[in-house]
Amino acid sequence: MKLVLGILMFAISALAYGQENSAEIDEAAKNNVLKEASRLFSEGKYQTTAEELKIVEAKLLEEKKLTKSLNGLISYWKGICYNKSQEFPLAIAQFDKALGLDYSPIDINYEYGQALFASEKLSEARLQFRESLKKKFKRGVSLYYIAYISKELGDKKKAVTFYKAINKLDAAESMDVKQAAEMQVGDIYLEQVEKHPDAFKAVEAYVIPQYNIALSVNPESPLAADIEEKIKKLQQKYDLILFKLRNGRPTLIPPYFLRLSLEYGVDSNVTFAPTEQNISQSKTASSFLRTDAMGRYTFYFRDFISIAPEFRANYTRYNNREPEIYRNDNYLLAPALRTSYEHTLFKNPAATLLDYDYNEAKRDVYSEDELDFAFRSHSLMLGERFNYFTRGETILRLRQRIFQSYVSDSDSTTNSLVLEQVLNYDVNTFVIYASYDRARVKDDSFDSNSMTLRGDIIMAPYKTWFTPSFGLGLTRTDPINNPARGKELLINPSGRLTRIIKKNLRGNLKFDYQKNDSDDKKNFAFKKYIYGFELEYVF
Repeated sequence: MKLVLGILMFAISALAYGQENSAEIDEAAKNNVLKEASRLFSEGKYQTTAEELKIVEAKLLEEKKLTKSLNGLISYWKGICYNKSQEFPLAIAQFDKALGLDYSPIDINYEYGQALFASEKLSEARLQFRESLKKKFKRGVSLYYIAYISKELGDKKKAVTFYKAINKLDAAESMDVKQAAEMQVGDIYLEQVEKHPDAFKAVEAYVIPQYNIALSVNPESPLAADIEEKIKKLQQKYDLILFKLRNGRPTLIPPYFLRLSLEYGVDSNVTFAPTEQNISQSKTASSFLRTDAMGRYTFYFRDFISIAPEFRANYTRYNNREPEIYRNDNYLLAPALRTSYEHTLFKNPAATLLDYDYNEAKRDVYSEDELDFAFRSHSLMLGERFNYFTRGETILRLRQRIFQSYVSDSDSTTNSLVLEQVLNYDVNTFVIYASYDRARVKDDSFDSNSMTLRGDIIMAPYKTWFTPSFGLGLTRTDPINNPARGKELLINPSGRLTRIIKKNLRGNLKFDYQKNDSDDKKNFAFKKYIYGFELEYVF
């Protein structure tokens, strides 16, 4: 029965929400005859209090000292005790008696209404809540009861009117019931529109917006989860949002992703690339500050194609203002477009991927404290994402990168074959990356073939303190037209400790080490470490 919801939400919980002591009961404590009842009541012994009041009532009646007002007070007080111990029929009788004796404190109609409501005497309960409203006592809850009862009695139009009237009250009176009231309005709208054959239009135009109004009152409340579930079920029922693609892969909900981060770190050996190909070693370290913003929104065409525009921007500034250091200050813009065509492969969800990335960087290339054009690149990637292994996805990519530098001799084209593999083992996740890259540069002395292999492990959280992750990368480079360099090996271990600070805010403690061995030690051999702390906020 729908009424059970109302009883659970209010007739029981609102009892605790009511006054602990009314002014009349507090005043009664000054009467010697009622002192024991007052003590028991203050200790929460409501049934014992009612029995004590019966004894007092009988004694006063016997001594012919039971005045009309005192009789009304005792009856009202017993009604409060019976309400708190959920003996509603007894409470009803006592409140009725008190009112019959013209004893009408400000809260009696509200308390009487709750007892009648819990006993499913709805019409009578509504009358009492109206009296409570006239006395301006707990107007928000009284309006809620009137609206809820009107709905149960079939007068939905009147119910909506009373629910909406709660919005006219000040925050102190409406805050405890406003969200529930807005949700109930959504429920009424839903009951009405589902009677029509084109219900999905009204659900989208009226019902879901009403539920969103309710959700916005307090997105963090316990009731918010129920409202979100109602919205989700309606979206699924009426196909208002795509939840699964045709191969069973879930869509992204929400479809947007936004990440902002701020990092402070130290680079032990700030390196730069005068020709954008060889790496020279600086003479000193520097701290740096990096800000980064990245956003993406995924659109779905029917249930088999997704298109996701993406944008990223970051700025890095080195605090050591030596020219060879601050010439590495840089600003990067990196828009991209990511698309996928969903299908099945090996009887599992798969997708053909087609991505385009554009990068343009400005850097203080001339050490003039001014950011100038450094490079731009265009990358096109064709790949396949599939589930051959039961423990995680595999992605195989072909990629071409066209690079244009402020030093024209460094313009290049790089063709790559890339493999990515995710392996999930209970609470730990392994990520494997491998690539073969052929770089062909305008100045062919910098042509190279290289192979990279990297493995990362994301471990289970350590207690509630942090989540550790560690990685190791190896890159073997063959400078095919420059035998003086020999075959180079770059070793790159790294680590990260991540702690969730708040719901969307995380802190990352990061460490990265690089060592490149080369026969041409002056121009290509180097070692460095970078460590830092990053704050990131994910929307």
